[in-house]
Amino acid sequence: MTVKKFSLIIFLWIVLKCLKNLMKKLLTLTHLFLSIRKRPVEKVNWFEAVEYCLKIGKRLPSEWEWEWAARSGNTSKFYWGKEDPKLYSWFNKNSERKTQPIGQKKPNSYGLFDMAGNVWEWTNSHRESTQGKVLRGGSWRNSMNAMQSFKWITSLPIHRFHYVGFRCATSKLPTRNN
Repeated sequence: MTVKKFSLIIFLWIVLKCLKNLMKKLLTLTHLFLSIRKRPVEKVNWFEAVEYCLKIGKRLPSEWEWEWAARSGNTSKFYWGKEDPKLYSWFNKNSERKTQPIGQKKPNSYGLFDMAGNVWEWTNSHRESTQGKVLRGGSWRNSMNAMQSFKWITSLPIHRFHYVGFRCATSKLPTRNN
C-alpha cells in the first residue's frame, strides 16, 4: 500500500468518525427539541397515522368513538357546554395562527385534552359520499363553529396538512384501581 492510499484511508476514517459524532449530536438535539415542543403531531397522512398506531399496538378511532370520547357524556354542541371556549380549545381567535402545546386547555369530563381545536384528527371512518377519510375536532385555523362535537370534514388519505394530526385508540377497557 502506498503512502497516498494509506493517508486517504486515515483521512476518510477521521471524516466518518466526525460525521458519526455530528449525527449523534443532531439526533440528541432533535429529540430534545421534540420533547420540549410538546405540540401535536401534524402534517401526517392517514396511512402514516394508521402505521404509527399499529406500531404501538393501537389503532385510529372510528368517527363515532371519537365523538363519544370528545362529548364525554355531554349532549350540547360543545363538550364544555356554555363555558368560555377559549378555556377548552385552540381556534382562530386564540391560536396565534399555529398549533399550540398539548394539555394547555381544560380537559373534557373524561380527562381528555385538546378534543376540540389545535389539529383536526384522522379517524378510521370513510365517507362514500365524499370519497374521503373523516377528520374530527377542528383546528387552530378554524372558527369556533368547527369545534362543535358533531362537526366533521373529509380528506383523501394521501394528503398531509399543517393543521391535521391524529390520536390513537385502544380496544381495551380501562381497569379500575381499587
